[in-house]
Amino acid sequence: RTQRCVVLTGKGKAFSAGGDIQFLEDRARDTPHHNTQEMLRFYDRFLSMRRLKVPIISAINGPAVGAGLCLAMATDIRVTYSECMLQLPFSTFGLHPGMAATFFLPQVAGYETALRLLLTGDKINGKQAKEMGLVSECLNEPEDVLTKSLEIASSIASCPPVGIETTLMTLRRQQELYSGGLASALAREADAQAACYATPEFLEQVLATKERISSKKKQR
Repeated sequence: RTQRCVVLTGKGKAFSAGGDIQFLEDRARDTPHHNTQEMLRFYDRFLSMRRLKVPIISAINGPAVGAGLCLAMATDIRVTYSECMLQLPFSTFGLHPGMAATFFLPQVAGYETALRLLLTGDKINGKQAKEMGLVSECLNEPEDVLTKSLEIASSIASCPPVGIETTLMTLRRQQELYSGGLASALAREADAQAACYATPEFLEQVLATKERISSKKKQR
């Protein structure tokens, strides 16, 4: 086996700039039953990366918002820079968090920090993320993030593979047994998101966001 570690990063200046507005609008116009199934498929499409038997490092090289930050929280190690913007804005849309945010965030950063970030939707920077425990490394410049992440990956890859794989699997197994298990948390999130998609407040927020994006594009 030649693959020893994976580094996940964004293409361009963002790690992940946020959700697909059209996808969210489609959810608002769909049925709760179908939305529950759709969200479970959506989660698995991304979280399936955890089935890789090598460590995954998130090189958060730019803004990480919503599901993109959730994805980073599901990786094993996170690296960012001091002025990077991170946000979990679910509450501002009237939406329950998804993509295992309610599962991984309390484990990584603690229950109170998870509550604060998920209930307020506040933006934080990389320095704050480091202080809160969301990331293990915070650098000064965005261009340093990938370099440092590759250094960590190289250090991991230089170790004999069986010890790395077994340690990783032990820690992930412990993590996934937390508070009833990952599968149970994802089922709860899918049901709760489906219920929120059906509210008029959610559709209002999505359409307002869509209009703001359209106006900005026209001004360019």
